Amino acid sequence: MATADKSAQKHYEAIKDVVLTDFLDVEAETTFNASEIWKEKPTIVVVIRRPGCPFCREEARILDEHRDLIEKEMGFRMITVVHEKLGAATFKNDFWNGGETYWDGRKGFYKALGGGSLRWASIDQLLRPSLWFNALRNMRSGVRGNLLVGEGRIFGGLYIVRKGDEGIAYHFEETVLGNLAPISKILEVCSEVSGVSLKEAALLKAKRQQEELDGKKAAAAASCDGDVCALPPSKL
Repeated sequence: MATADKSAQKHYEAIKDVVLTDFLDVEAETTFNASEIWKEKPTIVVVIRRPGCPFCREEARILDEHRDLIEKEMGFRMITVVHEKLGAATFKNDFWNGGETYWDGRKGFYKALGGGSLRWASIDQLLRPSLWFNALRNMRSGVRGNLLVGEGRIFGGLYIVRKGDEGIAYHFEETVLGNLAPISKILEVCSEVSGVSLKEAALLKAKRQQEELDGKKAAAAASCDGDVCALPPSKL
């Protein structure tokens, strides 16, 4: 437990002073420290690999389906951060329901997820069965994107940050292109942080979503040799 707490503290120290820019639907861009976001409310921070990425859009859609529960009932903020502006407006309006989206120009959140350095997808990622099964899963979801517009090799992830300076409650690191933070785990942590119990309908919905994703992931893993599909990425 002490090790987990120490790791969470390191992550928090790495993200709290990240400079973000509000750049969409504003007359003039403004910058602020990330800690201002969760000063009054706990926050889910989705670190987007690329705004045009179909996997990232799929993740945003899944989270958005639980927006009322997370924001209105549990009192959270939900934001996404991007490291490039290309395609951000389309992502925000068409896949994030107009929700808060900020530019992390110095890639601070991305570096925090990598322990201080960017995590780059390597060429061997393209050979992993899990990637191709994630692509099939995405195709079946109906969420579309583009494959070649923008820089899509920098891995993202997700943070759940407690209010004020109370630190990180949960973080997820993308290690295979297209892997998504488990929605059931996200709701569970949000419930613990907020003290708001999950209703049965919300639990069943998240369980169905998770079972569908896990089932497809298990089928992909069956074609892998051991745990090779989940090996950490190497830099290009």
